[in-house]
Amino acid sequence: MVERPEQVSGRRAGSSAPKLVAACVLAAGIALGGTGVAGAQSVSGSSSALDAEWEASWAAYRFEESQAGALLTTVDVTLPVTIDAPVDRVFPAYSNFSNSFGRHPFLKGVLDRRTYTEGGADVWEFIALEDIPAGPISIPGRTVGQQRVYAADRWYSTDTWDMPGVITHQKVTFAENDGATTVTEHLTFKAPAVLIDYTVQNGVSSHIANQQALKRDIENGTL
Repeated sequence: MVERPEQVSGRRAGSSAPKLVAACVLAAGIALGGTGVAGAQSVSGSSSALDAEWEASWAAYRFEESQAGALLTTVDVTLPVTIDAPVDRVFPAYSNFSNSFGRHPFLKGVLDRRTYTEGGADVWEFIALEDIPAGPISIPGRTVGQQRVYAADRWYSTDTWDMPGVITHQKVTFAENDGATTVTEHLTFKAPAVLIDYTVQNGVSSHIANQQALKRDIENGTL
């Protein structure tokens, strides 16, 4: 059974814009961000073009993050799931981004930019290639992100940015009790007011689908 998300808090627009408007704005923003879709695979190594795209997008993310209070609407959501397996099995499987291929409904591929260690975290910079639903069609999107894994403390965070100004912060914690592990995704969505409902709806549904697929395959021994 899918566990229901708990919405903690949020600052939302006074009224929801029609979904068609949100989809059209999203489509325009993604088109500006780049095109192209890869298969479900990780492409290792970095290139000057990939570096330039990641750095330019990350600079835009940092600028928009600093202006989020004035320009973006914020919604916080908490998604817990309990997996019938010890944390020593759950954490490495759940925190491995590659395990979301075929489980996350939007994810089609990922481009590795670089990995390094900083402040006790294993840091990974990447561009995720996604097919994002917009009404009757899917739009190829490029999501620029950074994951920081704190293996010793069993938690990780992921920050991502999409055109046109869609930011997602994710902190994932793990707690074991009687041989089962509760994984809690603490999500913060930030987007222009016209896109926030669309962003939260798609973000929450895709995270729940990924959670349930990971839960199933960790419990049945596939992962």
